[in-house]
This record gives sequence, structure tokens and C-alpha cells, in this order.
Amino acid sequence: MSDDIGDTIPASPEAPKPSVLELLGEGPGLTDLPDEIAQALRDDGGDPFAVSVTGTDAPAIPLPAGALLTVVRLAASFGTDGIAAALRPGAVTVLRGGVPDDTELLRSMLAHLLPPGWQVKNPVRGARVGPNTLVFLETTRDSKGKLSELAVFELRRKIRAALDSATPVLIALPPDLDLPPALMPQALDQRRFVPVGADILIAALCASHSATRRIDEEAVRRALPSEALLADLPMLGFAIAMQAKTARAVAERIAAMVAQAAPGLDTGPWLEDIHGDTPALRAARQIVRDLRRWKKGEVAWADLTRTLLLYGPPGTGKSWIARAMGNSAGFSVVTGTFGARQAAGHLGDMLREMRQTFAEARAGAPSVLIIDEIDAVGSRQGSDTHGRSYRTQVINAFLAEMDSIAREEGVIVVGTCNHPELIDPAVLRAGRFDMKVAIPLPDADSLFGVFRHCLPDWSEAVLRDLASRAVGCSSADVDAVIRQARAAARGAGRPLTPDDLRKVFAPPQDAAIDRRIALHECGHAIACAALGIGPVRRILIEREGSGMTMIDAAPKHGTLSDMRDRLAQFMAGRAAKRLVLGDVSAGAGGGSNSDLALATGIATAIHTQFGLGPHGPAWLGENDTQNLRDPALRARVQRQIEEAERRAAQILTANRPLLEEMAAALMRCRDMDAGEAKDWLERVRKEEAPAAPDGVATTAPEGSPPE
Repeated sequence: MSDDIGDTIPASPEAPKPSVLELLGEGPGLTDLPDEIAQALRDDGGDPFAVSVTGTDAPAIPLPAGALLTVVRLAASFGTDGIAAALRPGAVTVLRGGVPDDTELLRSMLAHLLPPGWQVKNPVRGARVGPNTLVFLETTRDSKGKLSELAVFELRRKIRAALDSATPVLIALPPDLDLPPALMPQALDQRRFVPVGADILIAALCASHSATRRIDEEAVRRALPSEALLADLPMLGFAIAMQAKTARAVAERIAAMVAQAAPGLDTGPWLEDIHGDTPALRAARQIVRDLRRWKKGEVAWADLTRTLLLYGPPGTGKSWIARAMGNSAGFSVVTGTFGARQAAGHLGDMLREMRQTFAEARAGAPSVLIIDEIDAVGSRQGSDTHGRSYRTQVINAFLAEMDSIAREEGVIVVGTCNHPELIDPAVLRAGRFDMKVAIPLPDADSLFGVFRHCLPDWSEAVLRDLASRAVGCSSADVDAVIRQARAAARGAGRPLTPDDLRKVFAPPQDAAIDRRIALHECGHAIACAALGIGPVRRILIEREGSGMTMIDAAPKHGTLSDMRDRLAQFMAGRAAKRLVLGDVSAGAGGGSNSDLALATGIATAIHTQFGLGPHGPAWLGENDTQNLRDPALRARVQRQIEEAERRAAQILTANRPLLEEMAAALMRCRDMDAGEAKDWLERVRKEEAPAAPDGVATTAPEGSPPE
């Protein structure tokens, strides 16, 4: 550190002092161009948001690119309240992340943020510091890259001198340098010097490339690479890129520089490019909106949803959405996988890899930490004792990391998995994963976003047609098929054509199977509407000869009547096929998530866990398989399920014309969203005869053989 720098650093006379409010806010007097002029500008490749009505594009604040980005970064690092706090008498603030080469510029730009009459000074030994002075202290390294003893001594001396004179102090500290315990860093206000990200660049471009302080923000965000790549771009790169005439052209130049530095690197995806209105996308968009507001100082970190679990079948785009959240929020993205950690070696290696991932997320903050295959963390519950000690240590270490990162600002955690039921309850509880959202197979609108990302030069009409044909495929399926079709076309010496993909994505043509599936799923939906179980969100015929009905079940009281309603809804698919086709198939059975399995679980729990059966309040444990070995209990459960199917058949008989028409429509479109399903289900006739009252035993219908 040089002590001969004792002069005040005023704002440069050539650079008028900008208003931080003007840089970060929209400001008054914004104007919009007439639609025809805006479209003409777009057609010419211009940016209609970056010019005034008169067609000029003079910058609002003519600062050099490096200076402008630095002052915006400082404004974002402190905010209005942060500057006031840093200027309190005796305040000591540490600004982490400043690059040593930028120290002079950093000091100069600080003057732009201070109130009138304030100055920035690095006093020499023995010099008195006057009022309204911010003492700016640098740090120097020894040959080992650490603070030398002399540097620590000088810092302590100057901090004590400033405290004695009630003068505020700002210490500029590189990100890889720590203050020693002697300086009591835990007692200091530490702030992160925000790196150049999308928000910082957009704020600067509003000042440098627009007479109205408006730019086409969405176009700029789409063109920019990820936050991590932006943060690695040298300041010279930004200065060169900002010579472009429009904000969008600046973003495109930056993307080109990054692509040359790291060819083939994927800088997407972006949440704005993912179509659809699924619960997962709604949750992701809300979190991103809040993260952007946090970066602007409009909302406290404690008020944000900071953890999200996305679960569903493989290939449904869980990690894709998580990465898009980070890119669209302007956060760096750090990814870890439990499977990869476990492959690192023994327990110590695995825990080291896990902790390293969390440390990387902290170092890259603000960041999105994606933990894939989180269901591999396992559970401490259950009867399997093999490897229990290993699982316990892994889970405890993971919980400690999650609790630690929850106490810090700047990192959100998104977990992805296929089987959330395998995860220890302590991992899933509120505070560790606040929001848990299922991601089913994508609908046509979501698949359109996948096709548009993979084939950006193709027309919307062609992509929409392909998306409708691909319903029932996962996002990963679509991506793989496109890559394979491209390779085949290259082998034939020609470009990829829409017909290449139409052949692959042609849905299976077995009308009889499709009708059986459609009747089954529409039966579920109609029973759901008749019994008031909750709105139907989606009905789908999948490509592998199966179907799916997604329901947002409304909260219930847990009465016997509520459970009988759910049993009837589970058995309605089987009842629909018996009613219309005269027979049943294996479609209601199968795995642990099948209709029959779920119905059996509820019916068994009525008698063995909930105390709602004819034998009163008895709890017989959670092992359904063991309980059902009792012939008397098994007979009661079977009668309860058969009664549920009979009740579902009554509902569907009253709505048979609707059932057949709705199934025919589903066969044509193969995928109904919430709006389309609602239009059909508004015609449902509600159940006329009430269900048997609580406590009344039911009897099985005659002639109803098991499926």
C-alpha cells in the first residue's frame, strides 16, 4: 500500500456526476414511439426503445464504459441505505471483490455516489482528516499472496485513527483475500462488489445508449451469455462492445466475444424462452421476479423463497428450468450431482465433494445452486439397516450445509429428482425446501419452446405442428431426436427438414388403444368434477400406450366421506371402460402409483390407520402388505373398492354422452390443458344420490369381477 497518496479524489471534470436514481430507475418523462415507426426501426435492425421520438440516440450520461459500469456496480453494491450507513461517523465497511487494477477507478467513481461536499481520501501518516471525508484503504499482498505484517499494521493504524476522529472507512479487498482475526472482520460491515451481470449492464446501457433511458431489455437479456461468463469478461471487452450503436448490438457483441473465448459453450437457457403455464414455470418465474427485485434492493433476502424442489419423470426439463432461473435472474449457476459425488470414492471423498459444491456456490454468489439426483441422499427411516451409518452421515452433513447456506444471502438452492418419496423427511421440511413442485411431461406449448430453442430459424407454424406431434415425449426425448435427425441428414449430404422430424414424431396409430386410454382418463376427470375433488389441470394420452390426468386436489377435512370420494375418483377410469367398452383391462393396475394401488392404500388405511372402519379407533401399522394377509381385512378392503367403482359407474352413466364426446376430442388433440378441460367439465351432471354416511358398511356390486 502506498502512503504517498494523500490527495482528495474528486469527480473528473470531463465526466458530469450522474444521478444513481437516473441510472437504476426509469425516471420521468419517458416516451413511446408510434407503432409504425417502431416496426420500421425493427425491420432495419434497430432498437426502437433506444431512440427518442425525434430519432436521436444521444446517451443520457456520457461516461466512459469502464467508469459507467463501475459506478453502477457501486450503486448496486450499496444502494441508497448502504451509502448512508457507510458514511456514518466511525463506520468501517469492507468492499469485497474489487480487482486491484481497478482501484484507482474505484476511488474515482466513489466520488460520484457521495453527497455534495464529501471527498475520498487515503491519508498519509500524521495527516489530519477533515470532516465529510471517506477514508479509502487499499490492501497489498506479500510474496505468498497474503496480507503482509506491515500491511496489517498499517490497516490497523489507519482504522484506529479514523475511529478516533469518528471518520468513516472503506476497505477495498480482493475476493480471494481475507482479513486477519486481528482486524476483527466479523465486526465489520462487509459488502460484495457486485460483478458485471445482466442487470448491471442493462442499467449502464439505459444511460449510455438511450436518450429516453429505455432499451429493449428482453432482447438484451436473450442475447447475453450467462452471468458466470459475463463476470469473466475483462473490462476491455465491455468497453469495446459498448461502442456498438444499440443496446441489443452491445449484447450481441459480448455474446460473440464469449463464444470465441469458449467455442461451443451453451449460454442458455432462458426462462423467457420456455413456453407454458405449468405450476413449475409459475413458481420459477415468481422466484426470478423476486430475485431481480432483491438485486435492486426492493425486497429483503429473508422475504424470498430461497429453496425449490422440482420432481418428476426423467427428461422433463427439471435441470433445464433450474439453469434458466439462474440465467434469467442474473445469477451464476453452480451444479452438483449426488450420483457424481458418491462416485468420488469413500465417504470422506463424497463429503468433500459435496462441501466443495456449496463453497463454490457461496464464492459465486449471487448464484443458483442446482443439486441433481437429490433423491440419492436417501433416508434414515425404514427397516433397511444396510449402509444406515453411511446414509446417516451423508444426510447429517447435507443438512448442516443447507442450514449454513440458509443463514447467508445470495444463494438459492434448487433440487431435482425423480423420486421425492425416497428423500429423508428432514431434508424436505420447510426451511430446507420451502417449495416442492411436480414437473410432468411437457405439454405442446412447453415443447414448442424446446423446438424453438433447438431450431431457432424455423417458422413458428412448423414448430407448433411438431410440438403437437411430440406430445407425450420429454424435453430430453425431443432434443435427442433432433440431434439424431441432424446427424442422419448430414450423412445424406443435405440439411434437416421438417418432414424428417414429422416422421419421427408421428403419434402411434392404434385407435382402439387410444380410445381405451381416452375413456379411462376422461372418466377420472368427470368423476373429479362431479365430486368436487378439485380442478383438472391436464389430460394426456402418452405415446407409450398410457395416459395421465392431473388434478389440483382441494384441501379436505379427512372424513370418511372425503376418502370415499377419492376412492370413486381413482376407480372411475376402470368404470368408464366397463361402461362403454363392456370390459376392463390392466390399465388401472401396475405399480405403486397405479389407480388400484392408490385406492387400496386409502381403503386399507381407513381400517388400519385412520380409525374410520367398522371396528372403531384401532391403529394396526403402516405395512399394507402384512395387514392384507388378514382375510377379513382383505375382504373389507375389496368391498370398499368395489363400492367405489360402482359409485363411479353411476356418475359416468349419468354423463355417458359427455364421456364419449370428451374422449373422442382427447383422441384428436391427445393433450388437454386446464382451459380445454374446464370447458368440457362444465357440462358434468353432479352426483344425485349421496354417498353412504360415515360408519355405514358398504356391499360389493354383483357381477363385478376384479380387474
